[in-house]
Amino acid sequence: MRLSLVSSLSVVVISLAVFLPFHHVEACSRIFWNSNGQAMLVARNMDVADWPFIYVMPAGKSKTGGNIDNPAKWTSKYGSVVMAYFGQVDYMCDEGINTQGLAFHYLVLEGSEYETRDSRPGVDGGRYGQYLLDNAANVTEALKLMSQTQLVIKPLDPRLLLRCHVALEDAAGDSAVVEFIGGRMVVYHGSNYTVLTNAPPFNEQLDNLTRYRKFGGDLPWPGDVESKDRFVRASAFLSTLNSQPFPPLHANLISRLFSAIRAVAPPFGSRASDGESWPTIWTSLFDLTHKTIYFTDTVAKNNFWIDMKKLKLAPGAPVLYLEAYWPDLFGEVSGLFSPVK
Repeated sequence: MRLSLVSSLSVVVISLAVFLPFHHVEACSRIFWNSNGQAMLVARNMDVADWPFIYVMPAGKSKTGGNIDNPAKWTSKYGSVVMAYFGQVDYMCDEGINTQGLAFHYLVLEGSEYETRDSRPGVDGGRYGQYLLDNAANVTEALKLMSQTQLVIKPLDPRLLLRCHVALEDAAGDSAVVEFIGGRMVVYHGSNYTVLTNAPPFNEQLDNLTRYRKFGGDLPWPGDVESKDRFVRASAFLSTLNSQPFPPLHANLISRLFSAIRAVAPPFGSRASDGESWPTIWTSLFDLTHKTIYFTDTVAKNNFWIDMKKLKLAPGAPVLYLEAYWPDLFGEVSGLFSPVK
């Protein structure tokens, strides 16, 4: 299927999405394993029911913050690989990793309230991940950029609002969670901030965690698909990953982290307390140390990886894409990307 056809179909998907309860998309989870002593690995589950696309974005591209007042303008310093839905990379860059080993992820946070627009250069929410990956080599640099610019939310429709918090990680093991609460940006910066799900805000998730076994409390780990429950389970499973399994198994680090992130993936048919059902559609895992991306689509039943060292990410290279929902994608697929037309 060519991108032109997919783009046409994506217009239909976007039109339909306007009428869906997008603000209830709350089954995403992120785990950053930065304590194994060998590689910095981050995995996330995504629950958006759409065709995932993966884009190769070379360095040296001139970009803007979008169709907004006083948009930021830049030329990408670093190449990156990003995930997008609807086949529209500028509409929603959901997560990605750049050549320096910095990674970015959006996860829905119901109730987010963004800053009042001021005089700083702005970047539309759908392009913000690209902006950070294009210009920052690590978490500290990304946070500085976030203070110097403004994330601008410009909904396609009054019923379709992007309400998200941001997770950042880098190849040195640093991490940050950024939320927009009450009209201001709230930053949690430190290598100990390794788990993120959805609502409530991050400080409430951390407080709730202390009620459970291994984290200061005596409650058993919960088993529901609610965001709070997934936060506790993800934190618990992350805390066990460095333990030697018994009987001894020779599972590598990638397999170990996949086992943890899949254990917090809502299955098809599961429902939260509000009655909504958002099963995990795809799972991604980034090796920030070795610049490798692992990806599996639940519906397509594929399982593949991308060695970024085999991609052309230097200035002058073309933008490429891969339709990540095809069922015949297995093994290393860097040679299967096509030019965007």
